[in-house]
Amino acid sequence: MPIFEFQCKSCQHCFEKLVLSSEKEEEISCPKCGNAEVSKLISCVSAFDGAKSGFCKPAGNSPFS
Repeated sequence: MPIFEFQCKSCQHCFEKLVLSSEKEEEISCPKCGNAEVSKLISCVSAFDGAKSGFCKPAGNSPFS
């Protein structure tokens, strides 16, 4: 049961979702606006400050934000 990162095509909100094996990607919607059109992002890892969202702006007081 991997966690994937998504971005809403409508409001650009980035969010993580634990995707169950029985759940289809078409069933995933944005938790902020409810839009069902989302894109799966490529996750990246930072050796300096923990994992960051794929192409979304890092949150917090990271020197990379």
